[in-house]
Amino acid sequence: MCGIVGARHDWLVENRLDPERALRDAVATMAWRGPDGQGVVRAGAWWLGCARLAIGPARSRQPVVRLGGRFVGVMNGAITNARELWRHFLPGLEGRHDLPNDAWLPVLAVERGKHEILAQLRGHHAFAVADTQTGELFTGNDEYGEKPWFEWVSNQAGRPTLVAFASTPVALRKVGAPAPPPEHWLAEWFRFGWRPREVPQMTDKPTAEWRARQERRERSPEAPGVRTALLTSVARCIDTRVPVALALSGGLDSSCLAVAVHAHGKHVPAYQLRAAGAPAAERDAAQAIAARTQLDLRRVDVDREVADALPFLTECAGLPLGDPSILAMHALARAAAADGIRVLLSGEGADELFLGYRRYRALARLPRTTWLRALAPQWSMRYGARMLRAMTAPDPATALLAVTPPAFGAEVLAPELAAQGCWRDEALHPVLQSQDRVLAARDADLRGYLRFDLLPKVDVACMAAGIEARAPFLEGDCAAFGQTRDALGKRPLRAAFANDLPPEVLRLPKTGFALPLDRWFRGDLPWLDLLREPTTCQRRHLRPGGIARAIDRHRSGKADLGHALYLLVAYETWLRSPEGNTDSVPTGPGGGP
Repeated sequence: MCGIVGARHDWLVENRLDPERALRDAVATMAWRGPDGQGVVRAGAWWLGCARLAIGPARSRQPVVRLGGRFVGVMNGAITNARELWRHFLPGLEGRHDLPNDAWLPVLAVERGKHEILAQLRGHHAFAVADTQTGELFTGNDEYGEKPWFEWVSNQAGRPTLVAFASTPVALRKVGAPAPPPEHWLAEWFRFGWRPREVPQMTDKPTAEWRARQERRERSPEAPGVRTALLTSVARCIDTRVPVALALSGGLDSSCLAVAVHAHGKHVPAYQLRAAGAPAAERDAAQAIAARTQLDLRRVDVDREVADALPFLTECAGLPLGDPSILAMHALARAAAADGIRVLLSGEGADELFLGYRRYRALARLPRTTWLRALAPQWSMRYGARMLRAMTAPDPATALLAVTPPAFGAEVLAPELAAQGCWRDEALHPVLQSQDRVLAARDADLRGYLRFDLLPKVDVACMAAGIEARAPFLEGDCAAFGQTRDALGKRPLRAAFANDLPPEVLRLPKTGFALPLDRWFRGDLPWLDLLREPTTCQRRHLRPGGIARAIDRHRSGKADLGHALYLLVAYETWLRSPEGNTDSVPTGPGGGP
């Protein structure tokens, strides 16, 4: 787990940057991702740098340079099937207890022309390998985007050319990439808490590995059962020399991981977080499954103090953080890190792969009654109101993704933002609308919500605590079991582990990793002071008096706007960070500041 960065020498010179100094400055901004060592090298036409978190061999370094100096590589993350892949290069090595640095595998694959090996990499990773003789750069990342990959493409000699990449947007700026104007994403960010149409430097093109895995999946109908697939994936994820733990919410996904860990004879700690005042059902379920699987349950109890981490996490990410559960995840990761844990298993991806979200089930039976649109509640975020808005929306899936009500845009945000189509629930992904709407929503989530919200949240929250997060559901072959509506409600997963799970887990409804924001914003919360400051209230992305009206409506109980108020706090926090700091945010014709 690291932070990596790279830039073309000619690009750096063109931008009047000292190449080595720019790379060292970029690496220094990622020290929170890799406190165990920093390195920068020139690799022909490229400069490569890495800030390393030592999960693998203690004495290894990055960038890695092949003997003779022709091939140089950097990698962020881990290759969980490294043990089986080493036989292609050093037969017999796969049987050793300790393996070399995973970063060598893509370098050796490129050096020996075994590019098919790159398509076999499992786990969570982003890598770059430079050929110093030809100037070529070979890049890749994991199938679902668990490891961040920001890049900048510039027009060079009349054609689009990759000129820089990094694990964070902050590092990318240090090597000359311009900051994209917020009008690309601000309206959607305040509607959904993330950016469905990502900023230009974050690409979402299928990588060679992704295409190869899709083809392999289509060619292999005889996949192992879901239980076998998950147990095999967990075995690869816990094959490490450092202490491992499990993030155990008490829900179905993490409970299945607990069963898998126990099946391999491991007795690792399991961390369960509960916010003050939250219902006890998840804690009870976690205690039941921990007892059954003989895991050491460690309780993490938090209150409003988790809010104190928002400025730090925002500065790490270099982006506004629209998912408040990042605060809970960071608190849990910090507790694990304090106990010496370095790898944390989590259940990300299961809801998408097994159609687990409640909104998928709603889409499966939701009637279309667009003529009732005028009657749909505009302020409420309760389940019934959200369903009615979805029934009458141009695109029900888009309506169900929203975390703020339509009236929030109209009453709080500047007119140019409130006029954007996202507030009318227009389709975010028109190309998907001809498909089965349940499966289309799941595909959109895999390409968007998972990639640009959930996984970045876990990555930043854990890396900022010195923890490597691993998601076994995404590492293995579980996607093959959620290809039809028959998987709704995680039926394949429930069936595979039904005999292993206690009743407390099986009857627990889907709750998510949430904080009680509605209650917090009705109490004495320092964030309210931030929202009332003149500097905040006078931002040009807001309507005059908009914040005050939203606070009054929420605190009077007329609407539950906890998440909406959090978004105002999160964006203001980013504006006051080094990356977002500005005296004013002018609003342009594109619909945002």
